Amino acid sequence: MGSLFDKRIAPEIRLICGILMLVLTALIYMYQRAFLPSYFFTDETTIIDLMKYTDLSLAEQNSFVSTAVIFSFLGSAWSQVLLLVATCSVIYYISGKSLRLIDLAFAIVLMLSFTLFNLKLSKEIIVILLNLLVCYVCTWRISNHSKTALVIAIYLLYAWQFRIYYVLIAAIMVVMHIVFSTRGKLRAVIVLGIIAACLLLPGDFWNQLQQARDIINMEREGLSDSKTIFSNVLTPNGIMTAFPNAGFAALRFYFAPIFSLRVQEIFLSFTLWLLTFLMFRRHNHKHPLFLLLVANFAIQTFFEPDLGSFFRHLTAYAFCVFGIDYLQPRREISRHPAAAPASAHFYRET
Repeated sequence: MGSLFDKRIAPEIRLICGILMLVLTALIYMYQRAFLPSYFFTDETTIIDLMKYTDLSLAEQNSFVSTAVIFSFLGSAWSQVLLLVATCSVIYYISGKSLRLIDLAFAIVLMLSFTLFNLKLSKEIIVILLNLLVCYVCTWRISNHSKTALVIAIYLLYAWQFRIYYVLIAAIMVVMHIVFSTRGKLRAVIVLGIIAACLLLPGDFWNQLQQARDIINMEREGLSDSKTIFSNVLTPNGIMTAFPNAGFAALRFYFAPIFSLRVQEIFLSFTLWLLTFLMFRRHNHKHPLFLLLVANFAIQTFFEPDLGSFFRHLTAYAFCVFGIDYLQPRREISRHPAAAPASAHFYRET
């Protein structure tokens, strides 16, 4: 089974798959309004209305207004060009990085949902460009510490201009980088310090994290019976309920078909499990993009009010997994010492 998953893919096959992804993109872009439900275009409608009817220089700043400012500056035509360039760049990136059968399989699975969610003006277009920039930075020949610092800096800049909660993603990345960069007693001390810091944070901080999901769902009219919407399993009450509620959200994401057995739930869970498998199959948990993926998902477990919103946001950063280099586990090297030099072309080391 391992050899099947790790089978190398010929460049010609990757090229053909990339072309097919571009064809899929073109078809969905042209005909999406004929078959997608109206709620797929909610963000686009909000942004277009802001561009048409609001003085953006006077409007209260939030992620929608900041995104509308960019699209307004570009104009309608160039905004569509930016959208298509972002999508094609992702296809080019993952096609070139799909060196193994399992990678190519995930690339195809991911692009099915990516094109459905992101071929329209939305806040995620900026996030996609942000993560493409991060992936590019991670190709530089600099130390892992420098890469991580640059990725965190880029996320902080985005948080400053668009979504303040990205500061939390950056913070989780910092914590994980410190933990993974240490070992032994020092790591144990750092972990205990992190736990103590979490306990010292005011309860209102944890309540605000948890209440975001419930507030959004309470404001939705006529959608209380939607099978994709879920609320916190416990009433927010500081840190004691924060992690159980986040854990419940993670269960909803990973095991969505248990709660509602439909095609979309099955596809969501399959995509998430496959992404998780790819992340850990690379045996490279110190890589900045590994930290980025874990941090994004962790924050989503606090905020996301429904499965659709989670899936849409997931597609905007999941392609970063292709930038994580494969590392060969030490146990395999010790088990087959003579074969290690011959397999140097198979696994890339950082």
